[in-house]
Amino acid sequence: MMKFFWKIYFSFTVLLLLTFGAFGTFMIQLTFEKSWQRVLAEAERENRMFQLSFEMNLTALDEVYRSDGVIPVTAGSIIQNLSDGGSAFMIYNGDQELLYENRHPGFSSDLLRSSLSDEMPCGYQRLKTEDATYLLFACRSVVGGKSYYLENVRDISEIYQEREAYYDWYTMIMLVLAAVIAVLVFLVTHMLTRSIAALSHAARRFAEGDYEVRAPETGGDEIAELAEDFNNMADTILEKMDELTLQAKKQEDFTASFAHELKTPLTSIIGYADMLRTVECSQEEQFEAVNYIFHQGKRLESLSFKLLELIVSDKQDYSFRPVSMRALVREAVRLTRVRREKKKLRLVTDVPDTLINGEPDLLISVFTNLMDNAGKATDEGGELRIRGRQYQNRCLLCIMDDGCGMEQAEISRITEAFYMVDKSRARKEGGAGLGMTLCSRILRLHNVRWRIFSISKKGTVVAMQFENGEEKRE
Repeated sequence: MMKFFWKIYFSFTVLLLLTFGAFGTFMIQLTFEKSWQRVLAEAERENRMFQLSFEMNLTALDEVYRSDGVIPVTAGSIIQNLSDGGSAFMIYNGDQELLYENRHPGFSSDLLRSSLSDEMPCGYQRLKTEDATYLLFACRSVVGGKSYYLENVRDISEIYQEREAYYDWYTMIMLVLAAVIAVLVFLVTHMLTRSIAALSHAARRFAEGDYEVRAPETGGDEIAELAEDFNNMADTILEKMDELTLQAKKQEDFTASFAHELKTPLTSIIGYADMLRTVECSQEEQFEAVNYIFHQGKRLESLSFKLLELIVSDKQDYSFRPVSMRALVREAVRLTRVRREKKKLRLVTDVPDTLINGEPDLLISVFTNLMDNAGKATDEGGELRIRGRQYQNRCLLCIMDDGCGMEQAEISRITEAFYMVDKSRARKEGGAGLGMTLCSRILRLHNVRWRIFSISKKGTVVAMQFENGEEKRE
C-alpha cells in the first residue's frame, strides 16, 4: 500500500504538471487563434479591395466592352497595384469558368464557389497540401447583371509552423519544469509530512513499550493538535497504567497482609490447642491457654466482620435520608465508652442538632471507628474532642485527639487495607488495619469531603464536610 508521503508527492506533482500543461496549451492555442484571426482579416480585406477595384474598373467600361476577354487585362492592372507578390488571385465567370489567374495555386475551390449566394456572398476555406496550408477567400460579385467569382489565396503555413515551434519549445520547458517541480514538491511534501512521520515514530515506540516517548508539538496546525492529543492520550494511559500497577501492588499487599493477619492468630490457636491436647497443664495454665485462644478467635471474628463490611459497602444500594448528626455522634460515644473509661480518657463534644443526608448505620460505623482510633492513639488520661459547625448548606464535623499523631507519609497510606501506623500497638489493641479503609469507602459513598491533619507526637484531626438534610421539624 502506498504511503501517505508518496500519495501527497505524486498528487501534487501530477496536479502541478497538468495545470502548467493545460495553461501552456491554452496560451499557445490562444496565440494561434489570434494569428489565424489576423490572417483571416487580412485575406478578407485583400479580397474586398480586389472586389471593389474590379467592380469600379468594370463599371467604368462601356457595356459594349464588358466581355470576358477584357477581364484578364482589367484584373492584371488591379493585381499589379494590390498584390505584394504573396497571394494568388483568380476570377471566374458565373459558369465557374476560369477567366484570370496570376498564379496557379495547385488546387481548385469549386465547392466554395458553389456555396456562395446573394445571402452569403463571401466565404473562406482552409486547404492543406503535402507541403503547405492555404487560406482561400472567395466572394461573389455582380456587375452589369453578370456574376463573377473573385478569389485570393495566400500561404498560411507560417502560423501553423509557429504553433508547432511553440509546442516543441513548451515541451522542452515542461521537461525542465517537471524536474524542478519533482524536486520542489519532494521537499515541500517532506516538510509537510515530517510531523506525521515523527508522530508515527512516537506511536510505534509507545506501542513497543517506550511509554516516556512523546510526539513533537511544532506549529499550530491540525497535525500539531493531533500530536498534542496523542501526548495527552499517552499521559492518560501512563497514569492509568500507574494506577493499575499501584492497584495490583495494593492487591498483592492486601493478600499478603490478610494471610499474615490470619496466620498469626491461627498459629497461636493451633499451638495452644495442641498444648492442651498433648500436655498435662495446671488449671492456671489451662485457663491462660483457653483465654488466649478466646481472644485470638475474637480477633479473627472481628477481622471477618470488617472484611464483610468492606465487601458489602460497595455492593449494596443504600437509601439516604436526613438524620441528626448529634444523635449519630451520641450513639458512637456510647459504643466507645468502655474503651475510653478503661484508659480514663476525657471527652468534649460540641455538635449542633443539624440534619445530614446519609445512612445511619454506616455513619455510626464511621464515627465509631474514628473515635476508636483516636482513643487507641491517645495515652491514658488524654483528651478527645468532637466539634461540629454549621455553614449554610454544609456541616463540618471534626474528631480530634492529642495522641501520638502521624508523619505526612503515613497519612497518605492510612486508608490502605491492613496498613497500621504502629503495628504492635494496633495488634495489642485488637486492630486489623481495616477500619480506616472502611471509613474511606463509606464517606466516598456519601460524597463527603474529608481530610486528615496530623502532627507527630501532637495529635490528629479528622475533618468531614457533610451536605445538610431537610430542616428539622419540632
